[in-house]
Amino acid sequence: MVEWPIERANRLNKSVDVSRRINAIPRAFLNEIEQSYAFKRILERIIESFNENAEAEIKIAEIIALIEQPDLFGDRDISVRQVVLALACVSALKKHPTFMMWEYLWSLAWHSSELETHLPDAVVEAAKDAEFRQRFFSIAQEVIGAAAHSPGRRAPEHEKAVGPLLREQWKECPNLSSLWRGNFGAHHFAIGRDDDGILSIVSDIDPIQYVELLSLYDYPDPVAYSLMYCGASWKFDTWKAITLAAPRAFDETGRWNGSMILPLLLPIAHANFDFHHHLGQNPAPEQVSEVTNEIETLAGEVAKTILERQDSLGCSIRWGNWLVRTTISAASANPIPFPQDASSRGFVESALLDELINRSHTDNWTSNPAPDAESWEPWCQLAVAATSALERSTPMPSASMFLKEWNIKQDEWPSEQGRTLIAHSGPFDNPYPRADGYGVLLLAMPLVETGNSEECWRTFWHSTASLREIVEFGDPDEDGDGGWQGRHDASRLLIIQFSIGLMMLDYLFAPQRPLDIKRQTAIEGLLPILSDSVSEMLAIDQLNSKFWSEALRHLAIRRASWTRSVSGNDEAYFNVDAKPTLADFVRSLAGDTENLIALAYSARCNNVESAVVAKAFDTAAVDLEREINIAQALLSASERAIGLNQAHLDTVREILQSTPVN
Repeated sequence: MVEWPIERANRLNKSVDVSRRINAIPRAFLNEIEQSYAFKRILERIIESFNENAEAEIKIAEIIALIEQPDLFGDRDISVRQVVLALACVSALKKHPTFMMWEYLWSLAWHSSELETHLPDAVVEAAKDAEFRQRFFSIAQEVIGAAAHSPGRRAPEHEKAVGPLLREQWKECPNLSSLWRGNFGAHHFAIGRDDDGILSIVSDIDPIQYVELLSLYDYPDPVAYSLMYCGASWKFDTWKAITLAAPRAFDETGRWNGSMILPLLLPIAHANFDFHHHLGQNPAPEQVSEVTNEIETLAGEVAKTILERQDSLGCSIRWGNWLVRTTISAASANPIPFPQDASSRGFVESALLDELINRSHTDNWTSNPAPDAESWEPWCQLAVAATSALERSTPMPSASMFLKEWNIKQDEWPSEQGRTLIAHSGPFDNPYPRADGYGVLLLAMPLVETGNSEECWRTFWHSTASLREIVEFGDPDEDGDGGWQGRHDASRLLIIQFSIGLMMLDYLFAPQRPLDIKRQTAIEGLLPILSDSVSEMLAIDQLNSKFWSEALRHLAIRRASWTRSVSGNDEAYFNVDAKPTLADFVRSLAGDTENLIALAYSARCNNVESAVVAKAFDTAAVDLEREINIAQALLSASERAIGLNQAHLDTVREILQSTPVN
């Protein structure tokens, strides 16, 4: 049995109150009630009230009081008396199967929680009769038609304008991102009552008819509200049935046709993967393993449902882009930037994407964006295609178009070409940039597997010379701010570019599948040009000097950690004398106390032996003890005087006690 987590919790929670359903009452007993004189009196009173268009709040109180009289149903169980009212309303609808009658009955239900609870149940039971079912569906078409064309018609007076405004805003800017993002519950009072309760009833009778009714809406808020209220968010079988019945939303290229139902069902599924609150701060390994398996199993069921649809490929392409975008953002907060299990942020999205890829019927996930792709999607789609190639052991997608768009001339920067490059980079540009991020690794893999990493990176870096000119001298086409916005955008792009290069280095060292290249040669060729890139940026980028200092440490630590005195033909290690050495990195920082100490500290934190670090400082002719004393003096003067703390200095002092290796 497949369940949402909340569904399983409700099933296991014995305190959950389950109201008595009409279908649990013997049919013979209900027939007896419906044939009674008392029932006919109630029915007549409802029809009279409708014909008179009597005030619903007053009439419902009178009818309930009549049912409570001892000579009618006062001697019956309270649940039976509540059901009587619902059955009488259905009988009235059978006699007058019109749009106006349903609206009046539902107005009665607004003023009676018992009727609001049992009337839908009674209609579903009555819909087992084919003739009544078809009449009810016709009424539903009229009700939803009115709701779709008059947003907010049942809203409180002070919210009457909200529905039309939401509809207008959507028509001005319809986009998938808003649907993937969800969060349509803020205005449910303004649009949630427009359908007179009819959508959830139809969903219980026939999912196909239900999605046909939802398709009458031309803006997403009432659709999202109905999907939540009908049970898709707390019953997996309901979600699955509606997902399979939902109209086609995508073609094979991933182009979206505007249908909102399927795109809104997917974030409902995503929101149900709420396992993290079970793990706590320090979960046991077996607990992490259990929850990881639960997530992967449920992700498989979600993917399986999507892939049963005719538009599964197009849907997978577009939702896959959103999933990888979300993973990139979430994984950047992980201590290790890769979603490995349920304890990692981004794991749910990664699991869903993996299941979509592994269960799909295509070996080559296209890296070509859909014709209507949003501005953020192209690089995400390349990342998804790379993930697919890795999962299915197929060739990596071509990165030629990706590389080509970076080759931008200075006079093209203010044009659409420059704006497009910035927009494409959006999901990979975090507020606090991280050189070893998850997203840039996905972009790096196709570049590595071109076969010549060194030449690929060299060409890639040279293609962005115009961006570096903007970083150094400003954007000449910007007035009033000295080109700072242009500098900012260009420098953020160069941060992403370098990060891709760093991840090329990492992927060469630890590929996730065999590479048909000499990895050691590639690593030793790539490191010096990456180092030169960092040196160049340290000299010109005034906005991000901290990032570039950290970037230099990233390279230095890798150089120190991946060193072997004797290397094989294709080992992913540096020879001892490969350039630049750790001493070269130390020498390049001579005079920069803060970064020298930070480098030594990072080396020790990454298990580089103290003796190795000591030798590097000795070879570079940098007096480590002197640098520690300078840092200590600055720290004693003010904790803000230097970006270090006492723990940094205490760790680095241990290096002084080591004898440099020969």
